Amino acid sequence: MRRELNLIWALAGKDWRLFFADKRAALLCFAVPIILASAFGLIFDKPQGRSGGVKLPLLVVVEDDGPFTRCVAEELVASHRVEAEIVSRPEADERLANRRPGIAIVFSKGFEALANWKPGGVGPRPTVQVLHDPMCESEGQWAEGIVSEVVMRKLAKAKLSPFLNEQELTLPFVVETVEASDHRAGFNCYSHSFSGMTLQYLLFWGMESGLLLLRDRQRSVWLRLRAAPVPLWCLLLSKAFSTASIAFLQVLATFAFGYVVFGVTVAGSWIGFLLLALGVSVLAAATGLLVAAVGGTEARARSICILGILGVSMLGGLWLPSFVLPGWARDLSLALPTTWAMRGFDNVTWQGRGFWDSFLSVSVVAGFSALFLAVAVARLVSSEARRRRGYT
Repeated sequence: MRRELNLIWALAGKDWRLFFADKRAALLCFAVPIILASAFGLIFDKPQGRSGGVKLPLLVVVEDDGPFTRCVAEELVASHRVEAEIVSRPEADERLANRRPGIAIVFSKGFEALANWKPGGVGPRPTVQVLHDPMCESEGQWAEGIVSEVVMRKLAKAKLSPFLNEQELTLPFVVETVEASDHRAGFNCYSHSFSGMTLQYLLFWGMESGLLLLRDRQRSVWLRLRAAPVPLWCLLLSKAFSTASIAFLQVLATFAFGYVVFGVTVAGSWIGFLLLALGVSVLAAATGLLVAAVGGTEARARSICILGILGVSMLGGLWLPSFVLPGWARDLSLALPTTWAMRGFDNVTWQGRGFWDSFLSVSVVAGFSALFLAVAVARLVSSEARRRRGYT
């Protein structure tokens, strides 16, 4: 056993020396996830303490110039929920075509008749159009709710002001917006971006490792290794060990940069974080062996892997939080290791949870790693047996 361990260590050392021989390429392997995570964080970050939250940008078109309509439009523009400006209909159409912004509210001709509205009245109702770009359907629904609130508030004041004073017209209840979480650190957008981009890049790193092994198997390098007195399992284990160890260094380097520059912290269990880092590193190595085992040719394997990695990254919530996905996609994502890895990193970083809260994520990632390794080893052993019998 000692001889085999020395062989594994020697073969892994060979891979490390090859990796660090090209210093610029090695530096890029650590820099790329940091650059991607920083970019995503800068784009989606909302500084702490910003009042009002996110505002909906929209245009307001007033086609009916009555006093009630003008008053409603002015209250809409003044709302703290929107960033709005009043424009003409031709300007609104032009700017909607360029999504600057993607929503326009049009108070059509005849809207002034709403000033004479009476409960239970019959007849045609005034129209408010919500124009939206095809890519902004959700924002259109958001705008519909805001407009309805503004119009009904104004209508209530107009109809009830003769009977009630200003203080009695206020809402009879108070709405409190509270984060439904017991985390200690508070949400940090950079925590999500660094976790997601690190996971995605580890999968790409595993893919590159697998493609390199696939390339060696198609060339004389693999034949020379197999001609040496080295068991096949030593070759595979050394490759997995070198890939996982470099991946682990990438995780530590990326999160260290995030901590120093953007305040990304491990507010929860450090043991859980280290186990997750180790788990996703082994997952990257297992992915590499799986690519080499089932990839076929290098070109075909690269194309399929890129498509697969981007798919599991999107569905797993590595780019954006998974709640923005449709229901069927969220259900499907539970069958992916990236979803559980992302949940685990969220637990131990910004949510500040303990070890047992991340234990399920660690277990699922370890299970996927074991499954990938088992399939890869079985395929590679079978392939080597066929090759030794003279089959291609």
